[in-house]
Amino acid sequence: MTDTNAEQTVPDSLVSEWQRLSPVSIIYFVLKFIMGFAKHGVQNAAIFGGIFIFSGGDNRLPIIIAIVGAAMLLLLVASVLSYLNFRFRINKNAFLIHKGVIQKKRLTLSFDRIQNIALKEPVYFRPFGLVNMALESAGSVTEEVSLAGIDRRLAESLRRSVLSDPKAPMQAESTEPAPTNTEKHSEIPLLHHPVAELVRYGLSNNNVWVFAGLAAGAISQIDEDVSGYIKDWLSVPEAFISSHSTGAVIGLFAGIAILMLAMLLLGSVIGAIVIYYDYRLSFSDGRFHRLKGLFERSDTSLPASKIQALKINQPWPARLLYRSHITLMQIGFSPAFDQGETHVKQAKFIVPSMRHDQISALVATLYPDMAWQTVTFAPIDKLYLKRLFWLDFLTPATVIAILLAGLAATAWFLLLTLVPVIIYPLLRMNYAKHGYWTDGQHIAVRQGVFGHKIVIFPIYKAQGVKIKRSPGQRRKGLATLVVKLAGHKVSVPYIPHEAAMRWRDRILHTLATDRTPWM
Repeated sequence: MTDTNAEQTVPDSLVSEWQRLSPVSIIYFVLKFIMGFAKHGVQNAAIFGGIFIFSGGDNRLPIIIAIVGAAMLLLLVASVLSYLNFRFRINKNAFLIHKGVIQKKRLTLSFDRIQNIALKEPVYFRPFGLVNMALESAGSVTEEVSLAGIDRRLAESLRRSVLSDPKAPMQAESTEPAPTNTEKHSEIPLLHHPVAELVRYGLSNNNVWVFAGLAAGAISQIDEDVSGYIKDWLSVPEAFISSHSTGAVIGLFAGIAILMLAMLLLGSVIGAIVIYYDYRLSFSDGRFHRLKGLFERSDTSLPASKIQALKINQPWPARLLYRSHITLMQIGFSPAFDQGETHVKQAKFIVPSMRHDQISALVATLYPDMAWQTVTFAPIDKLYLKRLFWLDFLTPATVIAILLAGLAATAWFLLLTLVPVIIYPLLRMNYAKHGYWTDGQHIAVRQGVFGHKIVIFPIYKAQGVKIKRSPGQRRKGLATLVVKLAGHKVSVPYIPHEAAMRWRDRILHTLATDRTPWM
């Protein structure tokens, strides 16, 4: 709920006429087109592969050189035209953007919709004192506008003005350099990660599976010649298996698995260092301020008032390292969310690899009236576990097992009888991780299996609430509470119906009476 009587504006000194970006931004457009081409790599590789195959034998090389030269020329022309057709203007309360070569776009982004402004400084902008000013707006799942190649001092002044409290008295700002850390008011340093901490993050996040997926996708797209080489390589282990003992074969495959896992972990660690190098997080004047990046230095400022919830994620590798990863969840909507999808891609403000004491400091900064150290989660009802095992797992598994038994009752089929024995402990762990807590002002919900995820949010940021009850829940006096935030959903399953009604009434009362701005 925003205060409609207060409108965010910038000082007259920052209001401008229509202007272009720096000519250096042509480099940005070149790289942007290259990245777009790479995202469609499979299709583009197929096109060039077809050209390579069907071009004449002796004339193949000149044809390829001509095609590559034409593509580079087209890339340069498209980048220059994108630069020439990109214009922006700043008025009292909005950014006005004109862009596009073939498809013209006219964008108006009002300041009160902007929830995050990141100043990104690629290596090619640093010598010129320029930055890429990325604007993330409420209701957008990605950054909506990028002003690539504007003066850093202007960008910092705009960010201070746009993200300032609209009810606070506005003072004229100049394009002088931003104040140093010693000049900022009540700055609270929260985090400064050395490289060793980023290594822990690379080892403990889920990016290793992203690298595994990319590797699998790359392998699935290889051509027949490479497939032939791989088959030749695979013939080596086949010969090894036929001439060595079972123990040696097991050792070989264990070594290969360990080597592949080590390569995936190395890729994850390198990615973490490149993205989060020299990570710094501080809090000043109601905003979280983040610095990170090796090749592209990113300077992001996020007002605390625009944070909808805080998510504490501890995958099982992070649990072994006594670390957790934090996400400050912002506003974000998409058609998938409107259709009930709760895992919507959104702009993420990630705080990697935090110890328990650092998490306590962050929670105290964001929610000063919440006693995080005293939080004790109440368990959900055991009927949830029975439903998981009997309805969601065992019944489908039994049907599949009966069908397989009719097709091929072999010795391997007998191993299916062990699946429930293996699955049940995992389901029980999932049940045990579920928990919920409230102090009347905040709500915290926990879930997980090996690790856990905890979502914390103040009640006044809720946008809606509903109670769902299945026939089984009705018989046992239980219910599932679903709280809708601005772009997120939080579900608390299988809690007493009386507790669900108390939570619902508390949330609805807060929505009706609390006028605290939520964005």
